[in-house]
Amino acid sequence: MASLLDRLIPGKNRRIDLSRDLLKSVLVLGAVIEARDAYTGGHTWRVAQYSRLLAEQAGLSASEVFLSGLGGFIHDIGKVGIPDQVLNKTGRLSEDEFSLLKTHPTVGKKLLDNHPLGPLVLDSITYHHERYDGQGYPSGIGSQSLSIYPRIIAVADCFDAMTSTRSYRKGMPKDVALGILAELRNTQLDGMLVDSFLGFDVTRRLDHTLGHSDEGRRLANCPMDGLIVALPRYKEDGDMVYCHACKGIYRLHIAQDTFELEATGQQRFDLQPEIDLELINDLASGAPRSIALQREMSNQENMDKHGSPWE
Repeated sequence: MASLLDRLIPGKNRRIDLSRDLLKSVLVLGAVIEARDAYTGGHTWRVAQYSRLLAEQAGLSASEVFLSGLGGFIHDIGKVGIPDQVLNKTGRLSEDEFSLLKTHPTVGKKLLDNHPLGPLVLDSITYHHERYDGQGYPSGIGSQSLSIYPRIIAVADCFDAMTSTRSYRKGMPKDVALGILAELRNTQLDGMLVDSFLGFDVTRRLDHTLGHSDEGRRLANCPMDGLIVALPRYKEDGDMVYCHACKGIYRLHIAQDTFELEATGQQRFDLQPEIDLELINDLASGAPRSIALQREMSNQENMDKHGSPWE
């Protein structure tokens, strides 16, 4: 199998320049899933933030931290191929529906396979549901043999899934979710990365992401159905926002760091998916001008640290 460097740059140069336009084209794909799924409520942004923080906590390089966050933001891009009646189902999925949902990593890989920046994120998209014990999907391989990125995203994705409110259950308290993460060490999740993630609670860095859909933007609760509503950063006090689940129109009230929705008694059934372009531009502007792809360690040292990230 060709190495990541071989696929990216002929001659194995150690840096790759990042075009802002190309990068935004990848980020928009991730935002499409957020716009389609009425129940994610900032999931892509939170997984990206948790992934970045975990990469930093694990002592990875600046380039690896960036790639962890980028992969976290677009890891679910394959859900674009999942029907709305499955993606937005209000109850638990049937066995056949879950089997269909489990195709999203493979669909995502096909979508990004020929994108110029695809090699930077293909592992994150394809393998984030693999398990440390080999019981995951789509390939059923032990995640310890994978690159560091899908292993990081698996921890971040698991934590956000547990702490997020869904149509059929409320999110767990942070401490309960952290306790479950500890129980998943070296079975579902990489134990070393779980230990790093658990270290966040000491510095309370999780609290700036938990329950948010953007920096400084706490999730609001829909007064009608109780589901979470993600609030774009451009929405101000008094603006109208919409719940894509119940189709209700609400007036936004902002007071310090609290965000509440006031019912207007009106609904909109012609809602179209919206992409927060301000968030996309912000994520792209914060990217490095180039990515360092270093091979200064021996292959064995690299595998010991990251699980062979270059293959």
